[in-house]
Amino acid sequence: MEPPIQTGSLLIRMQNCQQQLPAALAKVGAWALAYPFRTATLKIGELAAAAEVSVASVNRYARFLGYDGFPEFREDLLRAFESTFAPVEKLRVAVQRDTSNAEIMRESLASDAVNITRTMDLLQPEQCEAAIRLIREAGRVVALGLGDSAYLALFLTDVLEPYVDNVHEAIEFAGTERTIRRLMTMKPGDLVIAITSPRYSRRTIEHLQLCRERGAKAIALTDAPDSPIVPLADVTLLAGADHGVRHSSPTGLMALIVALGTALSRSGPDSVHQAADMAERILPYLHVVPKSNRPPE
Repeated sequence: MEPPIQTGSLLIRMQNCQQQLPAALAKVGAWALAYPFRTATLKIGELAAAAEVSVASVNRYARFLGYDGFPEFREDLLRAFESTFAPVEKLRVAVQRDTSNAEIMRESLASDAVNITRTMDLLQPEQCEAAIRLIREAGRVVALGLGDSAYLALFLTDVLEPYVDNVHEAIEFAGTERTIRRLMTMKPGDLVIAITSPRYSRRTIEHLQLCRERGAKAIALTDAPDSPIVPLADVTLLAGADHGVRHSSPTGLMALIVALGTALSRSGPDSVHQAADMAERILPYLHVVPKSNRPPE
């Protein structure tokens, strides 16, 4: 048996098993689901006392989930939380250093320069071609993002709008209900572009699953091949997202979105005419600076 690594998948598995458990094991499961991080940090006797069951019941609960015993279950649960609390450890190290604010900012910028280079290295020509084709062929395109990725989904919508007739965002500034209501209208021929990076949002995965169930195609914009949205996507485009202090950086994904829009701008049958028409229409609203009359260098 291959124990789950992602926090969300393990918690979902625990939840799905809950109704099948005998009374004592159900008490262990209910406590673990209510306090998953504390469960990962407790010894077996402490968890048994907290759930008001025997140590044997805690071990039986772990075996019911497919583990050899509680130590293996606890190790897997603790490992699943590593990515969640990694930014805390990064910050702990950073504040102990005697470094100026300017140097911290330089390090952050240098990290993002590496992320953009990594994003270039991760580009796969066949995936790029397939992504453009899916966007061009879609009846409707929805950009999906939660948390920090919600801002990227808004940016993606803005980038796609000049080249895609029917594009919308599905974000949760207005609440989960509005997002689900929009995604429930997805159908075959539609396309969802899901964006996520560490720390991955469980709801993004659930929303993407809903879109696939409705028959929509999917593009994943994420940071690594083992990102939880990759198995749900028809096409995956990867971007560097590492950061020395934050849980991740959006710079690589933002650059990838700009690159995607750039490719779209030249792939349409009438792209030059559209660009000229747009420039003409917005010209009255722009502050135009005349070219300098300085002599040539």
